[in-house]
Amino acid sequence: MSGCSSHSLKKITDESGFSIEIETNDDKYNILFKEDLKRFFSNKFNSYKKYKLNTTIKFQSSNTLSVSGTNVLKSTKAKINYYLRNNETNDIIDSGSITTFPALSSSSSSLYTQQKSIDHIKERLIKSSAKSLYMRIKIIISKLS
Repeated sequence: MSGCSSHSLKKITDESGFSIEIETNDDKYNILFKEDLKRFFSNKFNSYKKYKLNTTIKFQSSNTLSVSGTNVLKSTKAKINYYLRNNETNDIIDSGSITTFPALSSSSSSLYTQQKSIDHIKERLIKSSAKSLYMRIKIIISKLS
């Protein structure tokens, strides 16, 4: 217990924290993606943004058969394109893309239900994609230090 209480919260956060400015497109899903990324990259103690992350998220849906082969399901994947730039030198540090595992949506006769199901899947894919991208950027920046 004494080991944990001897460090201040600011010091612990500053040791592993880094500030990143995030830019995305202005559509609904990219804005949600940006907000999830902000939660991961938030650093309240450092207002200077050393890095800039440009990213976009796109979705691709296709029809696939269920296990029994009678129902058609929608398979949805997210693809994230990104590049990370140093704001001081304007050099691109890393760029690439991440593709998620497909998520399946159930079939329904209602178009409203189908659309809502796909919307929920996209929101879940956004959350998992933001975490994956955060982990990748964190590893890249830790290698630079």
